[in-house]
Amino acid sequence: MRGTSRALGQFSSTLFLLLLSVQLVLAQATDCPAYVNQAVNEASQTCGTMGRNQVCYGNSSIVSQFDPSAVGVHFSIPGDRASVLNLERLVTAPLQPDTNTWGIALMSLQANLPDNLPGQNATFIILGDTELKPDPSASADYKAPMQAFSLTTHIGGLSCGDVPESGVLVQAPENTTVNFMINGVEVNVGSSALIEDDTDNLTVSTIEGFVQVTSNGATEVAGEGLNVQVPRGQRPHQAAIERSARVRNAPWRLLPRQVAALPPPPDGQIVKLEDCFYPRTRGAAQNPVLVKAGEPVVLRLSIPHDSLPRARIIQQQARQRLLVNGIQQPIYTRIGPWRGQSGEYGSHYGIEFYWLLAPPQPGDLHVVLQTQSLDGQPIYTGIDGPDPDNLPDVIPAQMSRFCLIQAGV
Repeated sequence: MRGTSRALGQFSSTLFLLLLSVQLVLAQATDCPAYVNQAVNEASQTCGTMGRNQVCYGNSSIVSQFDPSAVGVHFSIPGDRASVLNLERLVTAPLQPDTNTWGIALMSLQANLPDNLPGQNATFIILGDTELKPDPSASADYKAPMQAFSLTTHIGGLSCGDVPESGVLVQAPENTTVNFMINGVEVNVGSSALIEDDTDNLTVSTIEGFVQVTSNGATEVAGEGLNVQVPRGQRPHQAAIERSARVRNAPWRLLPRQVAALPPPPDGQIVKLEDCFYPRTRGAAQNPVLVKAGEPVVLRLSIPHDSLPRARIIQQQARQRLLVNGIQQPIYTRIGPWRGQSGEYGSHYGIEFYWLLAPPQPGDLHVVLQTQSLDGQPIYTGIDGPDPDNLPDVIPAQMSRFCLIQAGV
């Protein structure tokens, strides 16, 4: 009789979750983006501020398994929380536009962060058809709760407002790097990123900062606006520019530090500013760069550097202001740090900045780049540029460079 009651209780819990997965019928499939916003808002409201090493039931149907010895630990309704110490398996519901189902769960993890920073944790947003299980076989370097886990995400071919069907959004606290072992791949997160795995490849798409992945003895870095794929048990591929709308439209606002995905570099005639800049207008006038009138112009600035710590300093401390014929131009996007197309920076890294100019009329474009160090100190890149001094380049506390672009027919 006792076993029958337990079975009935388990059946009731399962039935409750199945009913919950279809109760948020807010609109038809054509209104799926509205439902996605509703799901994200509900997850944000129900989970709110989380304690260290907690998992929270965010929205819609979730299948969870906890340590049987942890009495009373279970998920029933959005907002329920539990310790990840007791978590054995977590599966969020796939995106189903017809029933407005899209499972979301949140985790707050310590990983390798020190104990004296209790308010700082890595944040995970698990969404869509995604499954996580702790990996007890990982090395001693990954023994914090859920610091090592297996991840599976499924793509069913559904379309819903160009949002990701499944995956894990992860964000490290500002100015920190957190380490994880995911499907046997070492993942060092100093940023905000989307992580997916389709059983063949682990894919990391970076939105802010950088992610460093190591597999089969090789390491690759994916900075802002890039992704890197790691085939199962193999070396990672070289980072590539991320052009997927679903990555840009992921629910990044659920993360504690607000970020937004930047667009990929634009198309147009590319002018490499580092090749045409001069310290004075006279040098620029004597060495103009020629472009075609009537076609868009893309201004590209690369700053090579020798390490990821320097990349973080450049991102946080250097500010660029670009003027064309005296008018300030808004930056279109930036990417990096990365090794560039075809290993452009060799064993080093580069951050790239892009400005897009409307198709110019025939005539001259006077370009001025003003660079400023926010702390008033020069920034050392550690890389010797093309100048003849054989010394590592330095970004001065304040600097202006000039380039003349001539648009002709």
